[in-house]
Amino acid sequence: MSALRTFQMALLTVLCLVCPAIASPSHPAHFDISVSPSPIHPGEAADIKVTASIEPGWHLYSLSPVQQPGPSATVITVQGKVLTALGQPWEDKPISQFDPNFQKTVGFHVGRAVFHLPVRVSKDAAGSVSGTISIGYQTCNDSVCLPPRTDILPFALSVTPGAIRRQYAGAPHPPVSDKDLTLFLAAAFGAGLLSLITPCVFPLIPITLTTFIKQAGGDRSRLVTLAAGYSLGIVVLYVAVGALTTVFLGASGISRLAINPWVNLFAFAVFVLFAFSFFEIIRLELPGNLGALQSAARDKGGLIGLGALGIVFVLASFTCTAPFIGTLLVAAAGRDILRPLFGTLAYSLAFVSPFLLFSLFPKWVSKLPKSGVWLARVKATLGFIELAAALKFLSNSDLIWQWHLLTKPVLLALWAVIFVAIVLYLVNIFRFGIVAETEPKGAPVPPIRFAIAGFFLLSAGYCVWGDFGGSLSPYVEAFLPPVSYGSNVPDRPGGLTWNANYDAALASAQNQGKMLFVDFTGYTCTNCRLNENKIFPEPSVKAELGKFVRVELYTDGGLDAAKNEQLELSKFDDVALPLYGVVSPATGAVVAQTAGVQSVEGFRQFLRSAEEAGVQQNSEAAWSPYTDSAVAEAGRPVIIDFTANWCTNCKAIERTVFVDPAVTAQLLSFATFRSDMTDYYSSTNAALQKKYGILSLPAIVFLDRTGKEVPGTRVTGLITTKDFLSRIKTALAT
Repeated sequence: MSALRTFQMALLTVLCLVCPAIASPSHPAHFDISVSPSPIHPGEAADIKVTASIEPGWHLYSLSPVQQPGPSATVITVQGKVLTALGQPWEDKPISQFDPNFQKTVGFHVGRAVFHLPVRVSKDAAGSVSGTISIGYQTCNDSVCLPPRTDILPFALSVTPGAIRRQYAGAPHPPVSDKDLTLFLAAAFGAGLLSLITPCVFPLIPITLTTFIKQAGGDRSRLVTLAAGYSLGIVVLYVAVGALTTVFLGASGISRLAINPWVNLFAFAVFVLFAFSFFEIIRLELPGNLGALQSAARDKGGLIGLGALGIVFVLASFTCTAPFIGTLLVAAAGRDILRPLFGTLAYSLAFVSPFLLFSLFPKWVSKLPKSGVWLARVKATLGFIELAAALKFLSNSDLIWQWHLLTKPVLLALWAVIFVAIVLYLVNIFRFGIVAETEPKGAPVPPIRFAIAGFFLLSAGYCVWGDFGGSLSPYVEAFLPPVSYGSNVPDRPGGLTWNANYDAALASAQNQGKMLFVDFTGYTCTNCRLNENKIFPEPSVKAELGKFVRVELYTDGGLDAAKNEQLELSKFDDVALPLYGVVSPATGAVVAQTAGVQSVEGFRQFLRSAEEAGVQQNSEAAWSPYTDSAVAEAGRPVIIDFTANWCTNCKAIERTVFVDPAVTAQLLSFATFRSDMTDYYSSTNAALQKKYGILSLPAIVFLDRTGKEVPGTRVTGLITTKDFLSRIKTALAT
């Protein structure tokens, strides 16, 4: 070897010893700021847009907070003498994935991220206004995580004199892009359209429109104004119902009502009452002073009078629309807090659509079908459907109180009978009410009515198929009682055996040396049934569940409901249904948990990661907290693991490399220490960074018996088990 080559090798060795990590990665996120509108008037609201350009291979975490341990969420605040924040910032939809290293779903951006911060400029602002954006964030790549940092970004906006413009008077809002919310709103809109053909509503539409046409006297703009004012009253009332529901109950409050047995029993009685009124067996009378209220609203005139007339129309049609709006609010149970408000808005817009449409095309009013026997058939058919829905509410009470009356076979049989009754009614075999009085026996059945009858006949056959053991759709099964309810079926969800007592299941897990899987479920929980019928039986999921001792705990019914609910709240800090948790039998600690509707792959990965995390917990006992004195007194080779709660790749090493049997066997030859660098910028951790040359995480340092770092062994990112074992071998040979 030449002298020059020898000198180069010696210099490289010295550099590795003195400064093992010579340079940190270039900073991977860069930010630009823009403000809209520009220029802005005093008192107006503005949207400050922060655009992050993220270098390839790196990702930036989203605004969504993550319970620790976990990566640091992005935090954005504004500072300026004449600027006031208007609500919370929002962002473009991040990538959302389950992170096995943290046992939770995290959100992040790659390539580009756009954040919005709504602010208001004070009314006395003028000229050029300056401010700063504070953005705290964290970036990671596939190898290392950089410590959380905060950047201060200056910006300026131009303020010119002028009145507040309408489009900039209120705070800008994020776009709604939730697919599930879209489906919910579509269902709410459909319910509003369906309400229009009920007997309480449909006959009033042409009457009301004809009145408006006469009042308009051929003036198209006045006709539109009359219809719009009338529609506004309807929309305001329905939205007020959604708003009051949001304010006084919220999503969780509706959810609690939905599982209350007395509320379900009351809903059953109300639906039966409405059904009988649709069958014309009983007649529901509205308050006698409703007509006087309508006259007063008409006399009032103007926009207020028109709006009041719309409100009276809603009250007059209450007996037909109440089942729709009540079901809509129940469907919002357990979701985001504004869902009742959005749902009632969508419903009301569909409900007023005829008034707005026919005001634009008044000649179409004469083409509306006249009220008659067909409307009575619609009314009676809806009555049968309400009976079927009423049985679902009664089933909820039955499940919660454990009567064991409406089991799955019984409920399916009753639904089949109701659907057959609809068929017989539609084909003139089963006759009552106005149909029996006005239509002769043997009258021909129109093709469209035959088609509708055929649909209900297929529905009845489907129920009978399920009653005789046929496989039903998981989405249908979700609305039925569990298979085991009221029967001697030994198998539970997924075709596996399940314990029903937590303490007994934990003892069994300790005896068998297995992890404990806890399923918090509910008798009335459709999402629970959906997972149990669609996800648990999948072979890959069933195989993973078979590795656990399993316990199924009901929180909304049965003798142990209160005890199970308290366990869920105290141990898992949640009351969601469904909720799934994994508990270590050795320590009794919660290893991982997840809630809600699951996917096959996501749930399988959750189970695998939870099992690995349990093994990791047992291995962590080998690591002692780092102190200078403990390292100095070790008297043998040392490994120091520098880690942090927010370091994704640190967790990856801990859950893969450190738990490998070959590695754990070799670790016995070392004194192993772990230094928590979560508070990366504290004085203590800053001193450690300087002492060991730590510039990013993960970082693992090997020391020999004298306390000197072993050259060529430092870990500065993700590492394979094979590579780590090689470094162990090098360190032991020193």
